[in-house]
Amino acid sequence: MNRKSPSCNSKKTGRPLTEYDTKAEAKSAAGHANKDYGGNNLIPYKCDKCGFWHLSPADRQTASTTCSTCRSADGQLKEAYLSERDALRRAGLLRKEQGVKLQVYKCEHGNGWHLTKGLNS
Repeated sequence: MNRKSPSCNSKKTGRPLTEYDTKAEAKSAAGHANKDYGGNNLIPYKCDKCGFWHLSPADRQTASTTCSTCRSADGQLKEAYLSERDALRRAGLLRKEQGVKLQVYKCEHGNGWHLTKGLNS
């Protein structure tokens, strides 16, 4: 069953994301949207925040997990991108959409790659 999420919003528009209970439901919805509306090549992903499934354009997907150790300046656990390429891709998307210039660095705990507004040298 799909419904609007009370906790997850589009980073691009700020509107609530639609959540799906299963990957199969999300995949079916993506197929329908891609056929009827075209252009976005939507694919499902499981949200680390809410545990439900959402849809995203395939070109926005960057594989990540939540780092179990590293925290951002506001105390939240950081996203850990599986590869430097994925981290650079996410940094590029955020720069384009939000005007934020980010750098990437390797997690000192071996959990992938992180983003930061500035590195202390």
